Parts: sequence; C-alpha cells; structure tokens
Amino acid sequence: MSEPLRLAPFDLFIDPLLAFQDARLRELLAYWEGKRAGRPFPARSDVSPADIVSHLPSVFLVDAVPPALGVADFRVRLMGTALNDLFARDFTGRALEDEMPQKSAAAVAKLFGIVCQLRRPLRLHGAAVFASAQALTPVEAVLLPLTTGGSAVDMVMGELVKRASA
Repeated sequence: MSEPLRLAPFDLFIDPLLAFQDARLRELLAYWEGKRAGRPFPARSDVSPADIVSHLPSVFLVDAVPPALGVADFRVRLMGTALNDLFARDFTGRALEDEMPQKSAAAVAKLFGIVCQLRRPLRLHGAAVFASAQALTPVEAVLLPLTTGGSAVDMVMGELVKRASA
C-alpha cells in the first residue's frame, strides 16, 4: 500500500505514506506521536484539548465499536465548529448511518475501519462536496487511532482542513 487509494464514491484518496501538505496536520500528527510514548497509539486520556486549541475547530472524534467493521460501529462524539460550517450541520452525538447517505456512510466507515484495523494514522486528500449547494472543496485530513482503555482502537481522532488548491 504505497500509492494513494481512491475512496469511492468520493474524489478523495487515502495516503498511507502521510505526505502532508498542510503544516497543521503535520503538527497534529507530531502531537499524537509524542503522546504515543512508544505505544502503538495513545489513549484518549493522553490527548488534552488545551494542548491543541488552534486545531479544535477542525478536529473530530469518532467512537468505534471494535472490531469496527461496519457503518453501525461508528458514532461521532465531537465535531469542531469549522466542520459544522463545512458540512452545514453538526454530526456530534450521531451515528454515521443516520446522518449520511448509505453509500457515503459506508465509504467513511470503511476509512475509519482501516485506521482501527491497521492501528496507524492515515492521510486523506482530494476534493468533495460536503453540503448541498456547495462547490467542490479541496481538503486534506489526518486520521489517528486512539483507545479509551485497553489494546483495541475504539476511537478515531482526526482533523479535516480546507486546502488552498487541489
């Protein structure tokens, strides 16, 4: 898995090499790496919102029920205000399957499932329409595995930012 893979039905690509263009995403990845402290991934309790204040508007947390293989296994715990604006709604507290069209929810769940199964960060990049009556928006994101305790990934933290150009 060395070349970006397309996340159908979107014009978004999964980059396992983490070739970030946005400095904010590199910064959040470095923060996550520091909190890992030699473990495969940090615990949610290791991550302090006070440490990442500048990232909070574009950060999201998604709960995952292990083994995190289906769309019903994911619920949005937190969605930053910039993401609420981008999606023209707030998914906080809602299940993916209840808030997105079936095909879109399945694709997003597959992406979160990959992070949970591989237990490693992924980069997402490309362009998508996030709300009706919006133009195609170039974006980049980082997805980071977390645990609320134990050895399973049961949460994904991410940051999604608009890019200046595709």
